[in-house]
Amino acid sequence: MIKNKLEEFVDDKVFDQIIDYLQANNCTGVPFFKDNYLKRRIFLRALTLKFKNLDDYLDYLKNNKDEIKVFDDLITINVSYFFRNIETFNVLKEQIIPLIFQKKSKRGEKFLKILCIGCASGEETYSLGILLNEFFEKDIVFVKPYILGIDYDYNSIVQARIGVYDEQKLEHVPANLLKYFEKLDNRKFIINNKIKKMVVFRHEDIFKSDIKKYWDIIFCRNMLIYLNLQAQEELLKKMHGLCINDGYLVLGKSETLPSNSRKLFSAVHIKERIYKKRSDYESKS
Repeated sequence: MIKNKLEEFVDDKVFDQIIDYLQANNCTGVPFFKDNYLKRRIFLRALTLKFKNLDDYLDYLKNNKDEIKVFDDLITINVSYFFRNIETFNVLKEQIIPLIFQKKSKRGEKFLKILCIGCASGEETYSLGILLNEFFEKDIVFVKPYILGIDYDYNSIVQARIGVYDEQKLEHVPANLLKYFEKLDNRKFIINNKIKKMVVFRHEDIFKSDIKKYWDIIFCRNMLIYLNLQAQEELLKKMHGLCINDGYLVLGKSETLPSNSRKLFSAVHIKERIYKKRSDYESKS
């Protein structure tokens, strides 16, 4: 009988052997994730394949090279929907974005640049496009938005570029913003073409990316919680470098800055996990 409890099913010694094997065979996502997250993923994968223990799954891995790619895809976090945590978008709309437009107008700058890391299938990225088009229509005539979504999972990026979504992905969209979606057959919706033209999607691993360093706002929501501490600190340091000097970082509602990373960003709106780059970090490092 297949054991159905993770703590009973997962043998730590065999788990370590699986992780070592995956890393040795270029399962590139493994080194960045927390052990508990990887254990859950391996446990669920082994149950799906109807294995009775982790030894069987390890044997399967060694005899089926395609499984390495399958598992690498499985550990990618790509659950999302439009206007997730609407309160965060409201704070951006009412407090953060107006201030950015004011500064850019004074400086004569022509672009507002927003980066979405771990954009999944594009819901968050398109939500930002909708927000800017709906509430800052006059501002974006003079300061053009450039919104880039990147994700490690290629299939998610393909879906984001297509821009077609199931009905449940729209459940949190405010009623006055549903006009940005066109209904298709089979209870699916496609994003408005005007919004599509505001965003760009790229298949990239943020840890290896040489992306340009000029972003006004970086979104990286619900990714840190799955990463181990070393990967969290590495990513936060990279995002600090990618932000302009008065740029903003938006994390997920259940995420906080590790203690060693608090020198990089200061809280602007702690409830919504909105932070501002500390530009004094470089001079102290």
